[in-house]
Amino acid sequence: MLKLTLFEFFLRIIPESILSVLAIYIFSFNRIKIKPLFMSSIFFAITTYLVRMLPIHFGIHTIIMTVIYSLIIIFINKISIAKSISSVLLVAIFLSICELVNMIILNLLKIDMQLEFRDSIMKVVYTTPSLVLLGGVILLFYLIVYEQKIKRIND
Repeated sequence: MLKLTLFEFFLRIIPESILSVLAIYIFSFNRIKIKPLFMSSIFFAITTYLVRMLPIHFGIHTIIMTVIYSLIIIFINKISIAKSISSVLLVAIFLSICELVNMIILNLLKIDMQLEFRDSIMKVVYTTPSLVLLGGVILLFYLIVYEQKIKRIND
């Protein structure tokens, strides 16, 4: 069970959900629609909170959330099945890589993660860099896609 506090829900899960849905729009090359973005972000956050409360092994929750996220994106954001699934998986991969980089940096700084992650405030503080890194990756991808789009228009 990967319990989350309300503090973590509001300061980690909701921002991560908004970034994830935004990334899915960008990775699927769809125009960003604000209302569906926020609706699906709230559903993402609630889903994450509820699935993490289930008494299941680590990793199984990721599979369950990937399926649910894809369904949310298909039905709320009206993104095709193929684009939805591939974008959700891409976001999961990028998020995992960003979290891995963050953990490596914390290890290099000799921070005892097991001790620090017991406190929800410190957990949010120490995991925020991975969220910022994910935001940077999404922004970089968006700028590259936007630049390519401008090139095609000008050619």
